[in-house]
Amino acid sequence: MPLALASASQGGQLTVASLDTSWESSSPSDPWKIPAINSSPFTSVPTASFTSLGSVEVTWSWIQKMGATAQQVTLTIAGQTPVTTMVKSPDVTATFTMAQANNLFMPGKKVAIQCIPIAPGLWATPVNTTFSIPKSSAMTSISLNTPPLVSSECTMTSLSVQGTNTMQVWWGTPEGAIETAEFPLQRFHPETAQFASASTVSDTGSCLASVSVNSTNQLVWWITETGAIDGQVNSGKGWASPGTGPGEAYPFNEASTASTANGGSMTSLLLGNNGTILFWVDAKGAIGCCRWFASSGWQAVFDALPPGTASTTTQLTTLSVGSTAYLFCVSPDGAIVGGSWSDANSGTLGLMSPIEVAPLKSAAPDGGLTSISVNAQEIAVFWTTPKNSIDIAFLFEGPYPFRNFQRPLTVAQSVLGGTGIAVYSMEANQCSVWWIGQSSDLRRTNVDFTKVSSTPTPDWPVFEEVGPDSCKQTRSLLVQKVSGTQVDVFYENAKGAVAGLSYES
Repeated sequence: MPLALASASQGGQLTVASLDTSWESSSPSDPWKIPAINSSPFTSVPTASFTSLGSVEVTWSWIQKMGATAQQVTLTIAGQTPVTTMVKSPDVTATFTMAQANNLFMPGKKVAIQCIPIAPGLWATPVNTTFSIPKSSAMTSISLNTPPLVSSECTMTSLSVQGTNTMQVWWGTPEGAIETAEFPLQRFHPETAQFASASTVSDTGSCLASVSVNSTNQLVWWITETGAIDGQVNSGKGWASPGTGPGEAYPFNEASTASTANGGSMTSLLLGNNGTILFWVDAKGAIGCCRWFASSGWQAVFDALPPGTASTTTQLTTLSVGSTAYLFCVSPDGAIVGGSWSDANSGTLGLMSPIEVAPLKSAAPDGGLTSISVNAQEIAVFWTTPKNSIDIAFLFEGPYPFRNFQRPLTVAQSVLGGTGIAVYSMEANQCSVWWIGQSSDLRRTNVDFTKVSSTPTPDWPVFEEVGPDSCKQTRSLLVQKVSGTQVDVFYENAKGAVAGLSYES
């Protein structure tokens, strides 16, 4: 006869008697005492966390001499069948995946967790708790009013106009047009407008790049279907095609200038408030570039790094520390490499001094890549690995050549392959990293630079910003500072349209 756990847990005793064929009862057996559930704890209080893999982990420690051999852990979501797992000692972790939760680990979703330690012959007192899937506070969703769709290989770009609380984002459409939307501060439903007509770029998409040199010099570029680089400029009187005079015409607006594989790849670097450098990958894996100064215009095109340096599907990332300019890319064999100029403003620039960041097979050529400056002597580079995780490397510049160390930030299979990474330094020695998870959700983690070297395994707090089945598999993921207190993140949603999140500090 089954006996309910709730009844058995109160102790008591059982007696048994049999019945013969005439339903006469035999003498009752000696009483059998039901073991009462031990009220003393067998484990520490369980704690739950949300991981970079998009799973909920429940952890505890075993209390010695209590004799527990296992723990039954059950996760329950309202309206769903509970999920139960048995963890045997000495293991101390129960993991519940996004798939087990039917993709219901949504931002802020509350789940119930029950832990029951088990000793031989005994089930201890159940411990019940609740856990909410973490999400960021002070965050507002951004949606466009009837936005045109984003082309499959487009890499979006954005810029914030200096001296204003306004930003603009650009993307390519399946018709080969360039669309844009302007975001005044605190306005989260802006209108879109066509920036360049259909067939400007390939209908599969183009990498876009932009820079705001100052309030009267903003530039946007795209790669055409022929591999030429074209764009528009804003000199304070609205956007228009570049001029045709000396220093005004684009010297890189020629066919076969840039690779068009996977939409091509290019990026720009700001040189103080008076210039910029545009970089791109060509069909032979060289890093081409061209420098522009407000006083003299465009200079001649030349190679910053030689042919064979970059995979033709790599992303590019640049940054400057003082007067030194840095560029990083993924090589054809999956290494993270780059180069630097000690003075990017000098009269003549040749090939960059080469930098090796991570060895062969470290990076996925079609994955995300980005970088930020940590301080005056330190750079952090982030990339997607072939195992679909995110790694970070720190590069230190001193009296000796570059030295660096590498650490994992997320676990294997935490990232949806072929998607981008966005990074922003929220405060001193800390940054936020955004990526698209395997469940097509948008996740964020906070990283403390001062603790990375002592954290060989990923254990950073993770936030579910946008739930499962919300994002497209694309490298269009970008972060843009709008003001001193506002940062916006943009991605392509499941419908193929531009969407975003605005963070206030």
